[in-house]
Amino acid sequence: MGKRGQRASERTLVCVIQALVGLELLVELRNDLSVRGVLDDCDNASNVIIKDATVEDVEGVQRQLPLVFLRGSNIRFVHIPDNVDVMQLVEDRRLMLDKAATAYMGGKGAPAPKPVPGAGTA
Repeated sequence: MGKRGQRASERTLVCVIQALVGLELLVELRNDLSVRGVLDDCDNASNVIIKDATVEDVEGVQRQLPLVFLRGSNIRFVHIPDNVDVMQLVEDRRLMLDKAATAYMGGKGAPAPKPVPGAGTA
């Protein structure tokens, strides 16, 4: 599929991070903090929300937080668990987004027609 048919996130590594939603992972930040928790959301700017997070500093001091927002420009590394099939996750997410777009567009590439009141079967 050409660039016109792709979403912006499919042309970057953001699609990999977005495919990891729901998985536990480790994120290292540029200020030498590390955050481990369940990825809750990721936007096209690589900003992420992690829930049930454990934040650890350089000295090893840990803090538990229920929810953490990380700005994408502050992320140094995202560690993907070894047992994850990244290709399959990305493909599954792409298929899910394609299916949602088709449903939204009424299956024909155009918005779904609005029902006409009183136009039912007689």
